[in-house]
Amino acid sequence: MAKNDELDAGKAKKSSKSIWMIVAATLVLISITGGASYVLGIVPFHQDNSSGNDEPAGAYRREQVETVIYHALDPAFVVNFKPNLEARLMQLSLSVTASDQKVIDTIDRHTPMIRNNLLLLMAGQDPAVLKTVEGKETLRARILEEIQKVVETQGKQKGVKEVFFTGFVMQ
Repeated sequence: MAKNDELDAGKAKKSSKSIWMIVAATLVLISITGGASYVLGIVPFHQDNSSGNDEPAGAYRREQVETVIYHALDPAFVVNFKPNLEARLMQLSLSVTASDQKVIDTIDRHTPMIRNNLLLLMAGQDPAVLKTVEGKETLRARILEEIQKVVETQGKQKGVKEVFFTGFVMQ
């Protein structure tokens, strides 16, 4: 009988240890999940303390993300260079971004003017310079300026954000 009491006491100790281990593991898991949610942004963590809006002070709100519209300037641009040992022609595919569909509509409406201006700009480039990353970035910036200029003068609006090369071949 004494052995049975000792066995029952030993089992009770083991089961109480396992319960405490389960409780501790659960607390650790909850802490890790909460921390990961906070870091990954699942739980909004921007607290707005400004006044003048309908939200109560201290209410959480999500930051508004600006919409981005991508638009490809098709077909690809093909430009002949002056006789040159570096390259004789360049084929360039472009996409632009805007945050307003009206800007994209203006680009579509004035595509012939934009293509003309960009072809003249590209044909005047030095192929040796365009082989470098800096040369490509400079060309990209000048293309962006040219497209913005047409959109601002013809469409009386701003909004072309970026220009991206989606294809760049020189031969």
